[in-house]
Amino acid sequence: MARVRIDEFKKAVTKVLKERDIDPEEAEEISEKIMNLFGYDKSITDNLLSSKERDLFYMLEDYDILTTEEETAYLPSGKRWRIHYWKIKEDKIREILSQENEKDEEEKEKSIYDDISNDIWKRANT
Repeated sequence: MARVRIDEFKKAVTKVLKERDIDPEEAEEISEKIMNLFGYDKSITDNLLSSKERDLFYMLEDYDILTTEEETAYLPSGKRWRIHYWKIKEDKIREILSQENEKDEEEKEKSIYDDISNDIWKRANT
């Protein structure tokens, strides 16, 4: 399956954050920051994030757009080392976008009749 593009990610994040009364411009800035951090990777290591970036990640995790994973590695000394990763929930992004597309289609169907005069519906007496 193809990776989520930045325009798709922006649209989904903007929709989710708009529902929570966050300005669309701010939502776009947030989504660009997030995508810049991920780059072309599917995951990012948590310890690379600043505290402000991590706060954004936690916020998007609350909105079910990002998720965390953990991996345990063993050091030569036998000590356990846990590595935490962040991942984009691509399936959730696509679900949000498909809901938005369905909504757009419904609005298009409704708007077909907006330009038609009410007189067109009247029957002519013959």
